[in-house]
Amino acid sequence: MKNYRWGIIGPGKIAAKFAVALPLAGRASLGAVASRDEDRAKEFAGKSGAARYYTRYEELAADPDIDAVYIATPHGFHAEHAILCLQHGKAVLCEKPMALSARQVEKMIAAARDNKAFLMEAMWTRFLPVIEKVLELIRDGRLGTVKQVRGDFGFYASFNPAGRLYDLRLGGGSLLDIGIYPLFLCLLLLGEPDSIHAAGHLSPTGSDETCQAILSYRDGRSALISSTLACQTAITAEINGTEGMIQLPTPWYKNDKLTLVRPGEEPQLISVEPMVNGFEYQIREVTACLDKGLLESPLHSHTDSLRLSRTMDVIRGQLGVKYPEE
Repeated sequence: MKNYRWGIIGPGKIAAKFAVALPLAGRASLGAVASRDEDRAKEFAGKSGAARYYTRYEELAADPDIDAVYIATPHGFHAEHAILCLQHGKAVLCEKPMALSARQVEKMIAAARDNKAFLMEAMWTRFLPVIEKVLELIRDGRLGTVKQVRGDFGFYASFNPAGRLYDLRLGGGSLLDIGIYPLFLCLLLLGEPDSIHAAGHLSPTGSDETCQAILSYRDGRSALISSTLACQTAITAEINGTEGMIQLPTPWYKNDKLTLVRPGEEPQLISVEPMVNGFEYQIREVTACLDKGLLESPLHSHTDSLRLSRTMDVIRGQLGVKYPEE
């Protein structure tokens, strides 16, 4: 079986976690890293065991020994760097959000198709055992019909106009950074909403410090999401159905436990495979897709990423958040 050699563009904190996950995933190794800061590239390569480092992204994209590239640069550069790698025929796993807007995501998908190269958004939560268990319980009818989904994600981040959480050029804002997690869950379970009502508070840079959104469906289903950089929140989620509910405890987006509650029954605490790193599951999904010659994942497809981005566009529009590329 083929061992896939990975490259990383953007050697930051999340890239370090990804590098640790590669050997955990199996059949995956780190071949090269690229950063425009040579000292950072050299240091990251030394710590992670990468054989080579580059100071130009184009050099990594053109490296014939690299099969797949993980894009870990700030949100504002995802589209540019992913398309660069796709044009060189590299498989791409792009950190969430896929891009700043649905328009950018469409360009990335077109590049993947034109170059017959694999592309997937690194929505790592989608591939965790706890989410698979949620889907299994719903398929087995344990909740009846799912009617409501609620999720939150918030922590305090001091205001820094040049930091990635607040700088619009970097894709700053709570929605794209952390609100995307509860939104992903809602869209996974309920699909694209018929109407959206969003509210929030903008930081001095124009990024969303706080965001709340109600997703409504013509058949009566609904979802509620919230994200904030202004305070710590519970970081829990609930999935409510006509015959039961699932409670996902703190932090819901990376847990290995859930509670199933059904009328007339004792609450059932369900444990799944303990998470070691968390990123290994999405890496295994990329490996499985590449083995089959697929250009997208059936579990988190191009359509799924586009739907997620399109919904965030609507929410941002109602909040008044506009990125420079728009």
